[in-house]
Amino acid sequence: MPIFLREPEAPAGGPDGKGWNRLSLNAHGGTGHQCALRPRRWGALLESQDTRRARWGGFGRCINRGRCDGCPVLDAWRGQCTVIPINAPRVLVRVELFFAPDTRFTGPTGYRLWVTTGPEDRNFRDRQPWTWEDAARVRGWNLGPAYHDEYGEGFWLERTAHVPAQGCIITTRARDSFTRHAFRVARCRVALLHCTAECRHDAQLLNAISHACPGPEGANEERVAVPWALARKVTVPPAENIRFYIDVRPLSVKITAVDSARSECARLTLSGSGWSAERVQAAVDALRAHLAAVSSPSR
Repeated sequence: MPIFLREPEAPAGGPDGKGWNRLSLNAHGGTGHQCALRPRRWGALLESQDTRRARWGGFGRCINRGRCDGCPVLDAWRGQCTVIPINAPRVLVRVELFFAPDTRFTGPTGYRLWVTTGPEDRNFRDRQPWTWEDAARVRGWNLGPAYHDEYGEGFWLERTAHVPAQGCIITTRARDSFTRHAFRVARCRVALLHCTAECRHDAQLLNAISHACPGPEGANEERVAVPWALARKVTVPPAENIRFYIDVRPLSVKITAVDSARSECARLTLSGSGWSAERVQAAVDALRAHLAAVSSPSR
């Protein structure tokens, strides 16, 4: 993975014979080599996702004279994953310039990046600010489009099934005849996935189900806040050779997956007052999508 971006050489010429005129600030040192893991704007952050397409300009200066082995920036990128402290499918990262108290004409000292829930979020300063290097170390989130409004600029990050929901703890207990995956929020179980025999899914299904789980305010042992008529409203079409059945009860919602041999292959039980019709539909869609992907003959 190439991360060292060499400063381009100026064409020969000009009054000094080095391509610079006397009024150019570049004639007094230039900007130096750069590192593809130190973006300084949205476009450079996009290039840092695959450094083979990174080009000089828009990145921070190389701090180790081109010696990438043992560089603290590369070591941090490999070993320190930035965690997004918000449980949301999409977050807006605002970019803020800051200036040192004694600077007047030298421009901004650096950048602060603030993770927010969206354009209307005004309480983001209570959270820990990021650096651009922190943004480059985010895993499991896709970089979305850039954003601009009257308060400044920023960019969107969109969550994928490669990461679980923030605050949801997933535990697995395997036995000879079944495997159970428990989803807990605020130490209360809100979902239980029971797999008969071996699991027919990957870790992304567990993460996708955690995205649908309610927050701490809905994690309890109270009645499920969905009507019994939900079984008719929630659409669960067959996927490959698997059929799905939904059973709404006062204290839980059960979604059962049955294969072509009429054997139960998975059962998802949802409990707690935080489950709404939309959350149940999201959990059903995740179960259907991932079980269908595994059972598809083309895979």
